[in-house]
Amino acid sequence: MPLNITSNSDYILFQPSEGMDYWEILEGLSKLLLMPEFKDKNDIWILSRGEIKILYSDLYKLKDTAAELYPKDSRATKTAIVAEPGIQQSLAILYSDISKDLPREIRVFSDLKSAEDWIKINS
Repeated sequence: MPLNITSNSDYILFQPSEGMDYWEILEGLSKLLLMPEFKDKNDIWILSRGEIKILYSDLYKLKDTAAELYPKDSRATKTAIVAEPGIQQSLAILYSDISKDLPREIRVFSDLKSAEDWIKINS
């Protein structure tokens, strides 16, 4: 399954393919941040498909890209990451910690329903 970014009425859904790597995540992040609706909608990343092929140092590069491309007039404030327990969830938590100074709060969840519930609060 290829990279999929879908904008619906409540949020933008980002779903990379199974076995994603740093370059696919970077491509998706760039596309997501440049979407006109990104400034008005929170987003959910589904990282629960297959292995993540990314290095710890790549998380800092992703954060720097997000900081550089982040729309200055953004009104949305949340990014939820849905990740399977284990390595995926650990990497997602590390990314949320590394990205604490970005304009959006990033939280990690183990299921889509919990992520959606959080995204919809005060949206």
